[in-house]
Amino acid sequence: MSKTKNLTPLEQLNNVINKTVVNISEFKKNPRDFTRNRKLNAATTIKKVLNMQGNSLNTELIDAFPNIDDRMTASAFEQAKDKLKPEIFEHILTEYNKTMTEPKLLDDKYRVYAIDGSDFNPPYNPNSAFVMQSSLGRPKKNGEDCKPFSLIHANLLYDIENRTYEDCILEPKSSCSERNAAITMLKRINTDIPYIVICDRGYDGFNMIETFNRLDNCNYIIRTKVGRGGIKEITNLPNNECDMEMDFYVTTSNRFYMQNKDKMNIHLVNSPKKHHKKYFSPNTKNQRWDFEQRCNVKCRVVKFRINNADTGKEEWEVLLTNLNRFEFPIKRMKIMYNKRWNIETSFRELKYALGGVQFHSKKDNFIRMELFAHLIMYNTVSRNIACINVPQQHSNKYAYAVSFKEACVITRKYYRFYNTESPERIYAEILSYTVPIREGRTDKRNLKPKSSIWFVYRVA
Repeated sequence: MSKTKNLTPLEQLNNVINKTVVNISEFKKNPRDFTRNRKLNAATTIKKVLNMQGNSLNTELIDAFPNIDDRMTASAFEQAKDKLKPEIFEHILTEYNKTMTEPKLLDDKYRVYAIDGSDFNPPYNPNSAFVMQSSLGRPKKNGEDCKPFSLIHANLLYDIENRTYEDCILEPKSSCSERNAAITMLKRINTDIPYIVICDRGYDGFNMIETFNRLDNCNYIIRTKVGRGGIKEITNLPNNECDMEMDFYVTTSNRFYMQNKDKMNIHLVNSPKKHHKKYFSPNTKNQRWDFEQRCNVKCRVVKFRINNADTGKEEWEVLLTNLNRFEFPIKRMKIMYNKRWNIETSFRELKYALGGVQFHSKKDNFIRMELFAHLIMYNTVSRNIACINVPQQHSNKYAYAVSFKEACVITRKYYRFYNTESPERIYAEILSYTVPIREGRTDKRNLKPKSSIWFVYRVA
């Protein structure tokens, strides 16, 4: 699946890096940078950033360069890295994803994406654009204000079937807008293959629905609110399974809404074209609307129960979609939405199997570099796994799959500069670590705030 002309994913990644280095003038800060022959040329610097784990910076350099004559100081490495623009890793991620020429498709027809966001805690830097001044729900001690901290919100587009990250937008948590970031990433999808995008609550809204409706080859599944705060037509649905087409009349004209709200089923989107006031109340919330002043927003609404009848209180979910009801009936819609959980699993693997929660700098540009580098290596590991067929034995209770955690360690081992083993051996080594697939297991999510891991508290 992931091979192009029999190249391994690591070889494909090296080819992308080499082509990028040829045009390094676009991604370096100073025209004179990387013009002399040094230990840390552009390619070596990029590959070292890609292969960083959660150790201290000196330990990372010792692992990368066992020969002391080839090794440089941490300061020299930081100076070499500072010559690069962070956009170089975004470019490598985009170009590397293009090398997947035969992606896995649902029903041999659809690519399946999920959009969601996750937070990362870099070390606090008072000069950072990611500084948070509010408590963000954290308890305050004795009524005192919380100490400022840094928090990044990553908006991610994830390919569920291929287990790869396709796009990412990083924003300060204090001013992030998941819907705006989602629209930006959707418009950057460039494919002739029909695709399905699955979104959780928080991405619903008339502007999002109409954006999906007007994109070519785009299908969507959006979970929306059932009770208070939801769309009134959906809130009034009876408590039984239903599947129907709905048409919502939307306007941004407050005057038209006030004149017709009593005789028409109409929705007002608070999106004024002009602001006549210089200052607004903090409670003023303007919604985004990218279309005509009056618009019919159409979608299919699917409602179903998610708990058993003998568990007491009824629990219902509602999905908004434009998928064909004959190809995707209610039963299959449940299965399709359940696929969205794979992006949540990928966050855990990105942060803890790859070490995405441990940074090696406080500078914003370096943090951006490391986050995109982790996304690139995540895709590399996933594509290595996709090249492996795990044999199954009928005598086993469970089916088995490759362990992603061990696959990360082995992939990084083969990507070290001093490794001379054949790249094809990586598959045999990864295949030796498998884990059982136990479906249907549920555990309560214990959500608690986590702070950044400071440099002096690294494991090694």
